[in-house]
Amino acid sequence: MKIFIVTPDFSVHGGIRIILEWANRLTRWHAVYLHSLKGGSPRWFNLNEEVQVVSLEPMKRADLLIITSPHSAHLLEHPDRPRKVVGFMQMVEHLFRPRDRDWMNRCRAFYNMPHPMMAISYWNIEMVHNEFGRTARTHYIGNGVNTIDFPIELPAKDGRIVLVEGWEALNDSKDVNHIGPIVAGRLREHGYRIIAFSQTKLYTLPRIPHEYHVTPSLETLNRLYREATILLKASRFDARSCAPMEAMTKATPTVRAIELGDDDLLHEENCLRCDYDREELYHESIRLLKTPELYINLANGCHAHLRQNGWDTWMPIINDILCSA
Repeated sequence: MKIFIVTPDFSVHGGIRIILEWANRLTRWHAVYLHSLKGGSPRWFNLNEEVQVVSLEPMKRADLLIITSPHSAHLLEHPDRPRKVVGFMQMVEHLFRPRDRDWMNRCRAFYNMPHPMMAISYWNIEMVHNEFGRTARTHYIGNGVNTIDFPIELPAKDGRIVLVEGWEALNDSKDVNHIGPIVAGRLREHGYRIIAFSQTKLYTLPRIPHEYHVTPSLETLNRLYREATILLKASRFDARSCAPMEAMTKATPTVRAIELGDDDLLHEENCLRCDYDREELYHESIRLLKTPELYINLANGCHAHLRQNGWDTWMPIINDILCSA
């Protein structure tokens, strides 16, 4: 089968990485064509040579179109699109820009496409069906981690390094109250070393991090996950975050503050999670940093979760859904 995948762009972003992981792995069964709405090619990710980065024109010769975000919703009405279409919803993205009417309309069109869809979070599925009236079939799936890019290791930890992901809130679903940086500041007062990374420059509480990295390289990310004792992450909503799973490869558990989301993070199995609340996040961070037995259990749980929920588990399931569309 000829599969045509549309990605919003090739930026350094967790969701984009997952789209590219799909493209690479689907070449096991299919001819794969990849189109970026913004053009260009990925400079930070190694695509298999079998994946063809193309213009929109070859879409008319494809057997199946995969739409990966509301950015591509207009292609549902394109005269050259294939008869078979599958959606890949990585997040209910209207929450990113809830006051943008045009964006809301794009999201609504994407959610209500009369074609099968795959989604990576139960609450996302419930929302599009219950609140947006989606009636077509939606399949629940998960993500994996590229263990070539992020090798599974059991490194020694010094117990003093706190890594914070998503320091800057890039949209309304992220850490808009800055509770991650605020809690990191309190941990710094206790003598912990604070290292942070994000997709943008440092604006929020700039005196807190000892180190701050903007869109770190793969080599740097592996080093940060390897050295960190815990990963601290706060946001209001997420479907499935990439950074906590990547950190799991280095037996680094996450302390997670969130309202809804992150199906991979199981409280007291491979992480500690709490409501999107500053005091709760601080309490859980201190509890993990100061309780060696709990830390060991969660670190072991991280590796166990990876063994059970890798790409080898999910890609055959994803392929079966695509073939039956």
